[in-house]
Amino acid sequence: MTTFQLDPSIEPWERQPGETAKKHGQFITYRDLGLVRTLTKVAEKLTLSYGHTRNLAADYLWQQRAAAWDAHNTRQYQAMLEQERRRAAEADATILRAMTGLVGQALPNMRPDTMTWTEFTRLAETTMRLRRQLFGDPTDTIAITGPGGADPLAALVARFAELTPEQRRQELAALSEQVARRIAAAGDLDDE
Repeated sequence: MTTFQLDPSIEPWERQPGETAKKHGQFITYRDLGLVRTLTKVAEKLTLSYGHTRNLAADYLWQQRAAAWDAHNTRQYQAMLEQERRRAAEADATILRAMTGLVGQALPNMRPDTMTWTEFTRLAETTMRLRRQLFGDPTDTIAITGPGGADPLAALVARFAELTPEQRRQELAALSEQVARRIAAAGDLDDE
């Protein structure tokens, strides 16, 4: 067994001191199989026995080194995505400035024969929605409503007010029991 150690001044996926070019090439074959890499696949690719491949992987820290390689590639990919997001945001800002200018110019000169109010409103709404998206402002409003658009809490309070004191007590006990079951289920204390 080799007492192979990684040199902290060299990236783990690079050839390490005491590692021959052949051994490093075998590791590279493993590394380059990507996230679906297995010792079986690399053994087949290198035409080595699985046992010998397993020993090489253990002796030369293939799993640790490949994990470092994967993390490095993930960081590079994330940096590239962030750069692309910034470029897209800059392009969106340019388009937004142009659209805002168009809306601003059209407003004082609005003539029914050139643009309908519906068309103008759509352009203004689209412009403002894009602005909110670009600057991270909320673009949607979520409201909880009951049947026919009614406020479900108001309907529940009105129904509760019509109950007798005994019915209210029973209703509250049932709600309390339901809440306790949900809390228990959220904590994996109940099978329901």
